[in-house]
Amino acid sequence: MCPDREILSAWLDGEIDAPWDRALEEHVGSCPECRARLERLEAVRRAMLEAPVPDWRPAMERVRSSLVARGYASEKVAPVWRRRVSLPVPLAVAAAALVLVLAGALTVSVVRSSFGMVRITRQGAGGTEIRIAAPVSDLETLLQSINKDTGSPEGVIVLPKDVQLLPVGEPRMGKETEFSRRKP
Repeated sequence: MCPDREILSAWLDGEIDAPWDRALEEHVGSCPECRARLERLEAVRRAMLEAPVPDWRPAMERVRSSLVARGYASEKVAPVWRRRVSLPVPLAVAAAALVLVLAGALTVSVVRSSFGMVRITRQGAGGTEIRIAAPVSDLETLLQSINKDTGSPEGVIVLPKDVQLLPVGEPRMGKETEFSRRKP
């Protein structure tokens, strides 16, 4: 049984998967009728590939002139920014939501990068509480300045909740007196 023209065309275009492509190749090799069909399809394919691409602008101008003559279009072509665009309502809502989310993210990014606050509170028992909302690059400078401050040997640094610290080194447990700067 010979394959129809659509299957032969698909095989010629390389659209038939294995093992069917080998079966068709064997059949076309042994069937003179299918070989003749395949040669005709190849001739049509070559003719289509060699033919020059027609210029579509004259046909487009004839259609536009016909529409203008019937009153369906105007002579002047509207600029791109004045043309009406129709979008489905869900697509328009999704686009508006995306714009709002991006604007909010940009606003938060700008506010957080420019927002830096350090509040140092000296406590009556000789301790210091430091609240920080600053970029990480500023924290090292702050810690160095605290280290140089000899007026208060003890301090507590309270970081914002969204700060994530990476542990470095081995975890170690010890007594408070081992970590204190004061000598007992």
